[in-house]
Amino acid sequence: MTEKEEIHSKLDKIRKFMNANSYKGVLFGAQHNFSWLTAGGDDQIIHGTELGFVCILVTLDAVYLITNNIEMPRVSEEETENLSAQCVEFIWTEATIKACVDDIVKGGKLAADHEFSGAVNEKSRLDPLRIPLTESEVERYRTLAGICAGSMEETMYEIEPGMDEFEIQGVIGGKLLSKGIYPVVLLVGTDERIFNFRHPMPTRKKLDKYCMVVICAQKWGLVLNMTRLVHFGSLHEEIRTKYEALHKVDMAYIAATTPGNRMKDIFTIGKKAYEEVGFKGEELKHFQGGTCGYLAREIGLDPHSEYMIQDGEIFAHNPSIQGTKLEDSILVKGSSFELLTCSSNWPVREIEYQGVVLKRPEILIR
Repeated sequence: MTEKEEIHSKLDKIRKFMNANSYKGVLFGAQHNFSWLTAGGDDQIIHGTELGFVCILVTLDAVYLITNNIEMPRVSEEETENLSAQCVEFIWTEATIKACVDDIVKGGKLAADHEFSGAVNEKSRLDPLRIPLTESEVERYRTLAGICAGSMEETMYEIEPGMDEFEIQGVIGGKLLSKGIYPVVLLVGTDERIFNFRHPMPTRKKLDKYCMVVICAQKWGLVLNMTRLVHFGSLHEEIRTKYEALHKVDMAYIAATTPGNRMKDIFTIGKKAYEEVGFKGEELKHFQGGTCGYLAREIGLDPHSEYMIQDGEIFAHNPSIQGTKLEDSILVKGSSFELLTCSSNWPVREIEYQGVVLKRPEILIR
């Protein structure tokens, strides 16, 4: 599938939604939807905000790229080559996106992926249009995963005791940014902080023996998720025991994540696995993961969610037992799985669980 074909398939989805709900137009302002609709374009001038400076308006017979005179030269030349959109540009001091949209839809029924005056906020019904990823999107995700896994491996072999967590953050962050990948989440914890906090924000704490690095890394709008652990010297028995148990929980989650299974049922299976390995209740102490795409998690692994896994989805469970954590991005392929975040020199162990065999990462011992 070419990028143009990918975009056309997405526009077809949107227009079917419009026809079914009598909408004259759908306005997309969320940055992740800009990337989705442009097959990997980027509108993230400011990271950490949902809305960008550019909107895409889809009508039944046209697509409009709407932004100010500051952004239009870049996005029209570098980010929207295959969108075939009509450019609607306004002087940033003289008009607004709303004025441009009103002029196009002329009072017709309008939907939007965010709160927008005069539009129905249809975020909850538009979000599922991104699911599942197309074959070309999966291929971009594979490429992203390979780069991130390699960068993570290099980092964990390069860092040394005595470095503080900010320095370690700088190593992995620099590797990602130099490859055009933005770390939307970059956590670093060392030694006791891994045991004390499930989400250790980096500090000036110096590495002694044990380090955890967590990344949610974005390129082409897609977000890749993974976690790795490194230990200097012999592994403490407590860590070894917990990591062994965690492998069983991890594989229970993975084996249950097959097309047609509901999130709430997958969560229940993980909960039971924690109890079986002697760590009852750990599932309540940390977010357990979910499906991946243009957000760090598109659909969370929620104990109340009726959402059913679809074939071809990517997920990243991140089970944890105090002081240990496992997280990889994995593609669902029917009843089998493709580990995307693998690298050549990371220690792995082949684990079998209920007929599912998969290589899972070990703690790197240096």
